[in-house]
Amino acid sequence: MAVFYAVSTGPGDSELICLKAVRVLKSCEIIFYPESKKDTIALDSLKSLEKEIDLEHKTLVPCSFSMTLDKSKSDLEYEAIACQCVKFLQNGKSVAMLSIGDVSLYSTAGRTARIIKKSGFEVEFIAGVNSFSAAACSSALSLCEKDESLSVIPADAFFRNGKLEAELKSDGTKVLMKMGHHLKEIISLLGKLDLLQNATLVQKASLADEKIFYGEEILSMNERDFENAYLSVLILKT
Repeated sequence: MAVFYAVSTGPGDSELICLKAVRVLKSCEIIFYPESKKDTIALDSLKSLEKEIDLEHKTLVPCSFSMTLDKSKSDLEYEAIACQCVKFLQNGKSVAMLSIGDVSLYSTAGRTARIIKKSGFEVEFIAGVNSFSAAACSSALSLCEKDESLSVIPADAFFRNGKLEAELKSDGTKVLMKMGHHLKEIISLLGKLDLLQNATLVQKASLADEKIFYGEEILSMNERDFENAYLSVLILKT
């Protein structure tokens, strides 16, 4: 029976793509990939494996997600993409869908897999290196030691809902992701709470144009840096 694979491509460095992901991509004739003007990381990772997976003989299907905050519109977008995948699966062709980082964390492929599973098809998640682990390693930073806790926070949403300040004041390491809209305001909040000295901000972790800002260096970010807010991870150690 055909299988839907949600395949992690890691944070961007092709050397961080797991061997199992390469094997699965080699075995699948149909590969869906996220299409975006801002983010071509997944497609670039795929192209870096051109020879290993015999890319020339694959059917590549671009899929775009608007990232809208309108849940009904978002649901329709995912249903449409899942329907495309199901048509291939019904014809006995296994499908791989790429997602940067790890597919178990804020992943379009993971959400699509949930819909496809309801249609009765087998789904499998292929693990990968998530962005905040890559960011921590780029910064030579230990996320947790001994009994320390780790919280992963969708920062834009928490900021909009007024919940971010309380989270930032809590114990343990905080990882702030999904900051594409409110990064400037979040940095201002960190300054207000006198937490900037404990923060590390990494953009495009593992890529050739990766940038790292330590502590007060975050205040030196320019407008071009803020344009890369979507691909930013902020680690706060308190």
